[in-house]
Amino acid sequence: MAKVSVTTLMAAMAAGLVSTIGKRCLLVLDAYFAVGPVFAILKQARDAGGKRLVHLVTRAKSNVVAYEGPPPPTGGRGRPRTYGAKFNLMALFENKLEAFVETELEIYGQSKALSVLCLDLIWKPVQEKIRFVLVADGTERFILMCSDLTLSAPDIICAYCYRFKIEVSFKVLKHLMGAFCYRFWTQAWPRIGKATLSDLSSVDSPRQKDLIGQTADAIEAFVNFGCIATGILQMIALNFHETIWSRYLGWLRTITSTIPSEEVVKSVIQEEYYHNFRIFSNDAIYRIIMSKNRKPHIERWSRAA
Repeated sequence: MAKVSVTTLMAAMAAGLVSTIGKRCLLVLDAYFAVGPVFAILKQARDAGGKRLVHLVTRAKSNVVAYEGPPPPTGGRGRPRTYGAKFNLMALFENKLEAFVETELEIYGQSKALSVLCLDLIWKPVQEKIRFVLVADGTERFILMCSDLTLSAPDIICAYCYRFKIEVSFKVLKHLMGAFCYRFWTQAWPRIGKATLSDLSSVDSPRQKDLIGQTADAIEAFVNFGCIATGILQMIALNFHETIWSRYLGWLRTITSTIPSEEVVKSVIQEEYYHNFRIFSNDAIYRIIMSKNRKPHIERWSRAA
């Protein structure tokens, strides 16, 4: 049985999702996922015709090495070579600088001049060719890996840039929406301690299994509601940006875009909601909220007295 890790679990989930959707996808990940098992698992996701459904773009680790294809057989004794010349890819920024091509790309709405070297080399963890894109951005050096050998170097770079937008979305979910601030738990769930995985093999009671399932469902639902709320804020920002800016009561030192951020939209909606709160007094949601509202501290103190 293969070892289950965060990387393999994520790859298996992505492969399952893509197989269910049935459409070709490009998965963009950071260097943490630049390991052989991730590439191997995603390679198995194929359509009815046997074509790959998902390819991977990721940043390579700084110590990555790759090989040229095997040289032609010499006809001599011994086993033919499996790999050709070995390359320490980070060293190529110095050793093969003349082979880099100057490329102008539009990234985040701005034109950017980069030096790029694209190589198709064999990567030992998967024992097949991977497209490596070496990028020199001023003094910064980094290497991208792509399992799709038909994708051009500029497209690979642009695809990887989308990963940073994902990171911004996580920041919004965490700090603005509080989507990861759930507090769902059950005593039926075995204590994890210092372990990284929950061992549920000791859970044999149907009642305990049901409680654990309900807890997991509550956590997933809470996060999904946070994602839905974030999407609603983004849709409002895109479609009603003029209205949002006209009603925004805050102050920004510099406005860099005509499209307001999720935080600006949330601020406007909060102000509008509190302004018109009592208009919704006959609404069912309002009654549910008020039924769960705690009594003021003064009233509780007076009762205690």
